[in-house]
Amino acid sequence: MFADAPRAGLIRRLAAMLYDWLILAALWMAAMGLALVLVALLNSIGVISLANYTDHADFITQHKVWFQLYSLLWFFWFYLYFWYKGGQTLGMRAWRLLLVQQNGAAISFKQGLLRALTALLGLGNLWLWLRWGKGLALQDQLTDTQVIVLTKEQSKLLNLHKAAR
Repeated sequence: MFADAPRAGLIRRLAAMLYDWLILAALWMAAMGLALVLVALLNSIGVISLANYTDHADFITQHKVWFQLYSLLWFFWFYLYFWYKGGQTLGMRAWRLLLVQQNGAAISFKQGLLRALTALLGLGNLWLWLRWGKGLALQDQLTDTQVIVLTKEQSKLLNLHKAAR
């Protein structure tokens, strides 16, 4: 059904990424709230001590490497979940984009994981300029996937969850 669909260009992909970044900002704030709750819980049961810190946030700031890794895990989970579950993040849905294998089938979990790692936090999309006319970003080429543009009718059908896993 999607094997012959046109591939998405750089501008459309970047627009979808912008939408996703707004959602990721909210997700990151929720992750920070969860981290603060975890620090408070660990402090209350005596696993850690906040004696050398001004507050819970100072503890996280002093151990920022761990929080940065924790944040990256949230971001990877966001993309991996949406790509594997339905082939679209919320930004991709707004711009009528769909992630599929080169043959038009849904991606596997392994492809989604490799794609998240090889996308280089979105910089892999710049590969579209280097390989002009191919319509494949770096992460597409490395994982045998493609991002296609849906027609309005295909988007309506897909967004009714008839074709989603």
